Amino acid sequence: MIDYHKIPYVNIDRDKLTSELNKRGAYYSNVAVWSLMFSLPLFVVLDLLFLNDQWTFLMSLRVIAFVITYLVNRMGTQKRWSYELILNLVIGANVIMMSLICGVVPIPNALPYFLITTILMLLLNTTVFWRPIYAQMHCAISYTIIVVLYALNNRTDGYSSLITNGGGVYFLVSAFSCVIAYNRYQIIKRETEKNLIIEESNRRMLEQNEKINDQHHLIEEANRRLKELSDYRQNTLNIMIHDLKNFIGSNQISIDLINRKSSNLTTDQKEILSYITMGNEKLHYLSQKLSESAEADTGKIEYRFEQFDIIPEVEKAGIALVDAASIKQVTIQVHLSPAEIIVNLDKIFLRHILFKLLSNVIRFIQKGSVLSIHAADYEGMCIIEIINKGTPIGKERLDEYFNRLNSPNQSEFAVTQSGMGFSVAQKLTVDMGGVLTYESDSTVGNYFKLKFKLA
Repeated sequence: MIDYHKIPYVNIDRDKLTSELNKRGAYYSNVAVWSLMFSLPLFVVLDLLFLNDQWTFLMSLRVIAFVITYLVNRMGTQKRWSYELILNLVIGANVIMMSLICGVVPIPNALPYFLITTILMLLLNTTVFWRPIYAQMHCAISYTIIVVLYALNNRTDGYSSLITNGGGVYFLVSAFSCVIAYNRYQIIKRETEKNLIIEESNRRMLEQNEKINDQHHLIEEANRRLKELSDYRQNTLNIMIHDLKNFIGSNQISIDLINRKSSNLTTDQKEILSYITMGNEKLHYLSQKLSESAEADTGKIEYRFEQFDIIPEVEKAGIALVDAASIKQVTIQVHLSPAEIIVNLDKIFLRHILFKLLSNVIRFIQKGSVLSIHAADYEGMCIIEIINKGTPIGKERLDEYFNRLNSPNQSEFAVTQSGMGFSVAQKLTVDMGGVLTYESDSTVGNYFKLKFKLA
């Protein structure tokens, strides 16, 4: 059966996928490294219980491995090494250390050490996220060290004692853990790809939502212009038709009066009268057609200012973007003045400003953050604040977005372009006598403020 809903993994940005995989791998790597370092006291207790006479030697090996682990992790973090390089060095040092211990301890005491090493390999391959080849490589190194040391220390015995005293369990489980590492790598990789596709789909949905609102705004404006043109046309036509009908009626009265005295008219006069009657009928026909004509739309957009309460408009804008915010797991908090705030603005364009500004803020802020919307009056001004305490978008980046629209003649082109929302909102705000300011840094987060004069 054909799967029409198959996710197009081939369209994923490979650089972004690699970056996301590295972030995940670095996180799991950090967990594994610190777990290995903090497990040192547990292994010392194990040595005291099972090899009391050699615990100092074993402890020295463990301390060496601990020091190597700490230094490699710290140096790699400072110098920004690849997480796979840090992980290979750290796990390599610990695997070699555990393999050396398993290879040198007496066979009767080897079982607990093989079991601990088995658990270590299993936990590592179920915790870390790296390419499966590295798990296979470390297992091969461990097998080689154990087999070589066993052969050197137990030349007369066969390998059966190695297998029966924990070696068989270790070889089997560690080999199986390599399969787990492979499956884990594939699952996490596929999950990351899905997340990237979902994120890209969400971004496109936000853009489509913004474009739909743009079209809705254009439709509202066109409907308003059409209504005004219709009213103007109707009034003009009514006047013209009224005057024309009066003129046609007067002509018709004169024609009827002459027709009543047609017996006194000559042939030429009757012919002229028929021409006049025909012309009057044509005028009557034209008057009917005139009522069906329409004026052409000039396409000029003008602001229609009216006095209204701005609080419901801010609330509607926040509610309209709840779905868009939920896509990015952004929580919208609205704090509005309980009193009315009357402004003298164009309501349609104000809605457009609020939607463009809010939708673009949601698009660029950090996923899972909180967006607060405040509206109040202060010193004769209506103040609308949009606050986000997440990761700053960046002042330079916002400057670029807000300055993309420099010419007023670019408005109709810009409203359909991605990334122009901030600039469009600023231009419309300025055109209606308002002020739009913004800040973005680690202190205030992302801050946007609209100011309009009260009516």
